[in-house]
Amino acid sequence: MFTSLVFVLSVGLAGLILGLGAPVGILAWMTLIAAAAGAWMGPWSRSWRAWTPPLVWGLLLLVTRGLPMPWMAALSVASLYAVGMGLGAWLPRERAAASSLLLVAALSLAPTFGGRLERPLPPVVTAHLLDFSPVAWTLESAGVDWMRHPAVYEAAGTADIDPSMRTQRRNWLAAAMLLVVGCSLALSAKTRDAGSNVT
Repeated sequence: MFTSLVFVLSVGLAGLILGLGAPVGILAWMTLIAAAAGAWMGPWSRSWRAWTPPLVWGLLLLVTRGLPMPWMAALSVASLYAVGMGLGAWLPRERAAASSLLLVAALSLAPTFGGRLERPLPPVVTAHLLDFSPVAWTLESAGVDWMRHPAVYEAAGTADIDPSMRTQRRNWLAAAMLLVVGCSLALSAKTRDAGSNVT
C-alpha cells in the first residue's frame, strides 16, 4: 500500500513540477487524475491512509492563491477521488483506474476536442458538453469563470453560449452528494468483504 500511496500522492503533485503552477492548471490536473487515483487506492479504502491524497491536495488548493473559492476546489477533487475509490473497491483497481482516467479525460476534452476543432461546435452542443466536463465543473465550482478563460473561450466559442443554456450545478451540494456516493460505494465494498471473511 505504501508504494501505491506515494505514487498517487506524487502524481497529484506533479502539476507543480510540470510547470502547471497556475491555480487553474493545478486544479485541472488534479481533476483529471483524482478519480483514477482514488480507484487505484480502492483496495485499501478501509484504511484512513488511502484518504491521504485528497487531504494533501485539498490543503494545497486551500493555500493556492488565485482560486476564488479554494474550499470548493478541494471538495470537488475529494468527491471525484471518493467516487473513484468506490469503483476501485468493487472492481479490479487497474480496470477502474484506467476507465476513470479515460472517462474524465474524454469528458474534459470534449467541448473543444482537445483544441483540434477548426471551428467551435454549435453553442447548444458545446453548452451540454461543458455541463458534463469534470474540469469545467471543478473550476466553475471554485469560482473560476471558465467560460471566459483563454483555454476555452475561442476554442469552444463560449461567447455565443447564453448562460441559460448551461445547467447550474456548480455548488457545494453537488460535490457533497458525489462525496457521499463515493464513500457509500467504498463502505459497501468494505461491508461485503467483512461478510465474506466471516463465512
